Amino acid sequence: MTNATSTLGFPRMGGKRELKFALEKHWKGAISEQELLTITNTVEEKAWALQSNIDFVTVGDHYLYDSVLSWTEFLGLFPKRFEKCESGLPRMFAMARGIDGAPALGMKKWLTSNYHYLVPEVDETSKLSPNFDRFLANCKRGVQFHGEAKAVPVILGPVSFARFATIASTSSATKQSLVADLIPVYKDLLIKVKALGVKEIQIHEPALVFDDAELLPHFKSVYPEILPGDVSINMVSFMEDVGEDNYQWLQSENNGVDVVSLDFTRGETLDLVEKYGFHASKTLGAGLIDSRNVWKVIPEVTLPIIKKLNSLNIKYRVQPSGSLQYAPWDFDNETELKTHVAANVLSFAKQKLGELEIVAAAASGTGDLSAHTTSWSVYHTARKELSKAGAIVAERVANLKDEDFSRSEDYTTRRPKQLVGTPLLPTTTNGSFPQTREIRRLRTQLKKGTLSLVDYEAAIDEQISYCIGIQEGLGLDILVHGEPERTDMVEYFAQQMDGMLFSQQGWVQSFGSRCVRPPIFWTDIHSPTAMTTREYEVAQALTSKPVKGMLTGPITILNWSFPRVDISRKEQAFQIGLGIRDEVSRLEESGCTVIQVDEPALREGMPMRPGSKEEYLTWAVNAFCLSTAGAKASTQIHTHMCYCEFDDCMEAIDRMDTDVISIENSRSDNATLEAFKRIGYKKGFGPGLYDIHSPVVPLVENQYNKLKIFLECLDIEQTVVNPDHGLKTRAWPETIPALRNMVTATNKIREELGVPKFVKSSGF
Repeated sequence: MTNATSTLGFPRMGGKRELKFALEKHWKGAISEQELLTITNTVEEKAWALQSNIDFVTVGDHYLYDSVLSWTEFLGLFPKRFEKCESGLPRMFAMARGIDGAPALGMKKWLTSNYHYLVPEVDETSKLSPNFDRFLANCKRGVQFHGEAKAVPVILGPVSFARFATIASTSSATKQSLVADLIPVYKDLLIKVKALGVKEIQIHEPALVFDDAELLPHFKSVYPEILPGDVSINMVSFMEDVGEDNYQWLQSENNGVDVVSLDFTRGETLDLVEKYGFHASKTLGAGLIDSRNVWKVIPEVTLPIIKKLNSLNIKYRVQPSGSLQYAPWDFDNETELKTHVAANVLSFAKQKLGELEIVAAAASGTGDLSAHTTSWSVYHTARKELSKAGAIVAERVANLKDEDFSRSEDYTTRRPKQLVGTPLLPTTTNGSFPQTREIRRLRTQLKKGTLSLVDYEAAIDEQISYCIGIQEGLGLDILVHGEPERTDMVEYFAQQMDGMLFSQQGWVQSFGSRCVRPPIFWTDIHSPTAMTTREYEVAQALTSKPVKGMLTGPITILNWSFPRVDISRKEQAFQIGLGIRDEVSRLEESGCTVIQVDEPALREGMPMRPGSKEEYLTWAVNAFCLSTAGAKASTQIHTHMCYCEFDDCMEAIDRMDTDVISIENSRSDNATLEAFKRIGYKKGFGPGLYDIHSPVVPLVENQYNKLKIFLECLDIEQTVVNPDHGLKTRAWPETIPALRNMVTATNKIREELGVPKFVKSSGF
């Protein structure tokens, strides 16, 4: 029996980020909607062409911002503030980016990834007004390109859509009523999709991986009710196993599902298959190729799964564990990486398509993975020979003691010693300022060798001086140097540490047009020299106010990179944590008294299953504490977290023992703030006052009202005032008035409360 191959999605930005640049031109008014769609279609057709040897290829899933937002617009479900927007792309982009008088929809991380989605919002005026014309037209294009047997339209399932939606308190809707309302809409849609002549439809229900017993009744009410019959239905989940109850439901004969696609690279999927079997009438979509890393298949990991599936006589396809959108486009674009010892075991999205065929042949007995085995053997030998500090790093990790994870004094004792003289309600930012065209030009010139390092650093120092001057002029209290030397908060530190590789074109979409280029861990990691002290010293010399040292935490570097697969993530996190710890010490030696160690990715790495969560949170928090615990009691440690559901890890966040935590709160309707209030969080707290991902400048009145609400939940002594994120993606004409309004709103509150703008105090 020959095992078929299938895909679940492909990167959308293009091999050279063509869609990113087209989107940004469209938002600036430089190209029309039709020109944007022409570029989009061209990129999509390039992706389709690469998949020509695959048996089943997805269509209709080339989304222009994120999948959930696209389906929000297809369904015509939007809150009142967007009712006057033109339907289609104008309204979709308004919901994503906000417009005057209408803040953007909330944003959250997608399951356990660094991808983001816009949260559907249902208020008292919301009603379904679906228009699937654009979706159906895209599916039709795919059918014409691939043929009816190969093209597989992708639909975001109604249960998952309802699970991701938020329902306003002003609405009478419930999750149950929303699912019920979606049933006839999806039923009609599936009839239309079937009419395209396709032989199979993928329904993506990522909510299957949630440990939520309330979801199963919804699945049972929807399936097979919405299914048209006489077309194969492929139910897809990813990023975790689906749990025992959902797995057993997926095996039932009467749910209308013909193909069940499961992730075998994370969670305990194989255990579920062994325990409960697999229904003989169904086909298994076996996610054997990890869609979320850049490494080739490891034969010692994959072959035992194949052997077990074959021994159980299960009919299965070979496919990625999820959409390949989480991997870069094509390793062939990497002229520099090709010469590295890791090159033979690296695999980007295009290469993973080839691996699908190789693994399928191995599964069918017509091929093997011997070439993979050889490649990995050569890599491991070379890695051990070339690793600069493997033994030293391993020894440091092995010799860690309990006291290495704890500050020298508890919070109550150390807080009065920090930032003496800073006023109550201190205003600050989260690190970065606009990355201008001039800054990018400097970076390009340095890379090309047309600008010397001395001249580059002098130009960067001018940018730092400008940032300090702006902050002084606006009246901010705790300043930052602005990070003009950094491209990305993870990439920058990865470039300063030994043990990581960097791609030239290895871009991955985070959301919208925002792309990141994750580092690749190839050997043991350490920080041999100072990474940030030069820029800090330049900035601090320009002001008498405290300047933050700005670092990225070990878990964020880990989760926003492509880590090794031959050692545990815990060990890699501890290696990074030691590197950041060393940099904290270096900053203190340079006179720094306030250091921010950003950890926005703590939550996204947490497994879905309860049994695995606490294990992860224990070592993840320990890695963060390892990086900060060596700080002096008088050094104030900040961290920043964003776009996550924090409710199930609040105690872990408290255990991080930071002096101040700033969070994204501007898009979450104070839900995150309320979660911290419920656990009685008493340390310094900076809920984001305004949304930096929107180009709209928030008014003084809006920020004043929001800060007043914050102070109903927080003590004034613990409250810090800041935007919800760094400002690198904004332009100066937006940044300056937004911060000016933030400071004005803060001073207005101070005056009302009788708090001076400048106070000699302990702590704040």
